[in-house]
Amino acid sequence: MLQFLKTVIKTSFLLLLFILANKELLANDGNRSNQFQIEMVISSDTSLSDFFFTQGKAGDTITTKNNEVQTIKPEESFVIPGSLARKIFNFQVNSDITYRSFSHFSKSSAKKTFFQAWLKERELANMASQTDSLRKLYSVSANEQKETIAAVILKNEQKAIDLNQEIPTLYQNARSEEDMYWKSVSANEISKFQEKIKLFSDSINLANQKIQEQSNGLSNTDTLILVTESAKAAEVKPEASATEIVYKIQIGAYKGKIPDLANKLIKKLSSIRKVENYVDDKGVKVFTTGNVKTYAEALTLQSQVKQEGVKTPIIAAYQKGKRITVAEAKKLNNEL
Repeated sequence: MLQFLKTVIKTSFLLLLFILANKELLANDGNRSNQFQIEMVISSDTSLSDFFFTQGKAGDTITTKNNEVQTIKPEESFVIPGSLARKIFNFQVNSDITYRSFSHFSKSSAKKTFFQAWLKERELANMASQTDSLRKLYSVSANEQKETIAAVILKNEQKAIDLNQEIPTLYQNARSEEDMYWKSVSANEISKFQEKIKLFSDSINLANQKIQEQSNGLSNTDTLILVTESAKAAEVKPEASATEIVYKIQIGAYKGKIPDLANKLIKKLSSIRKVENYVDDKGVKVFTTGNVKTYAEALTLQSQVKQEGVKTPIIAAYQKGKRITVAEAKKLNNEL
């Protein structure tokens, strides 16, 4: 009975906050007054994240699995700058714990490591878009400009390779540190956190429902879901895959002397892309280009390489440097 009353009080308080905050959001400029805006409402003293998840501070205590009370030692605080702190994501620490916000991290150092990986992942996406634009520009540029453009493309290709190797490592480091924390606390602490995560996730689902109602022309309600600053709040992009699957485009495979035409084509492609080669266990020299994480990206890359003169580019999949079938890669990446 006591637990039921606590739940009722908590729900009533949340609804009150939602209704009060709705008035603030509806006070947008006239050009956007008819659009439903989802924003994270954060006051100067208390944020929604703080309301849902109050992190342990120096001097606070936690209960371990052995029912021992431990004092949390002071830790240098890492603060996510500006509106980035409100971003929603899906970061699985272990089979029991999943984070949806930066405020859910228990260790400041782990949060900092995750944030670095998160930013690098966005840098990689921006770089890929920029490189695609440069390739299109290369195809229509004068010969004297192509050399400069090609140099930038090659630099971006190398940077992308480095980032693809660095990002999963950073994510795994953050995951390991947080996992150690959760292994040290009691089952009751884990259960409380899971309950709060459920409340947080439910609010995101309700936000999506609200957006769908607006898009279908349904009437507004007075309920405001406080989650994120864009209408794509629940389109959660998962962290980098721990399977270390990469797709490349095979542009040729030769045993013995490489044909002159193939040499010329490889040289031409090398001026705008980073071309790699290796000798497989059958003595065949394989030439590849690209280094992407998903099959969809590989399809796009395959089409680009074909437009650049390779008649039959092949999508090749690798796990930790070892070639596997594309079907295996898609299964490991949950892309089926």
